[in-house]
Amino acid sequence: MSPAILHFSRTGSVIKALFFLGVAAIAFAVAALMHSERASPPPIVVGAPDMVLPARPPHRDPLTPFKIPLLVIAGATCLFYAGRHGLRALTRQTAVRIEGGRLYFHPSYGADPNPLPTADIAEAICDRSDRLPGEMSGAVRFGARARHGLYLRYRSDGANRELRVIDNDIDGGTEQLRRFAAQVDAWRRSAAAKAER
Repeated sequence: MSPAILHFSRTGSVIKALFFLGVAAIAFAVAALMHSERASPPPIVVGAPDMVLPARPPHRDPLTPFKIPLLVIAGATCLFYAGRHGLRALTRQTAVRIEGGRLYFHPSYGADPNPLPTADIAEAICDRSDRLPGEMSGAVRFGARARHGLYLRYRSDGANRELRVIDNDIDGGTEQLRRFAAQVDAWRRSAAAKAER
């Protein structure tokens, strides 16, 4: 496996696609249950032989009309991510590659510019994800202890930008990320040496 290329992991992509599909199914199921509860008529209580009494109306959540659209939006968002990871698993495209002193990113990373000159990279760190720079919530930071990532900070249009590549997205995992980070560092040093001349 070339240290200058990162491919999307088929196994990691399938697991993520199934996870997002499961979350989407739960969101749609809960929304459907809330909708059917809202639409169901009040139950009828039969008393004496000729007497039919209406039952006390069930307590209904007043926020249900707001919760259902939110659940549908959450389910649709999860379907989007499931599709993205599913497509990555099927096509096994290149996530990132170094070629001619530039990093070429898959469009899903949203890197700007793409390709990115290695001379514009200010910092490249490969470490455990919870140690990488940037803001994370407590729960995300706790889960990040089990993952490794490559953090890139670069200058673009006069502003600092960041990009992360996580090991379970990549074929070869942590070891391949480390080899790729070494390649990025070598290209950065070469670009800096040329700039000093």
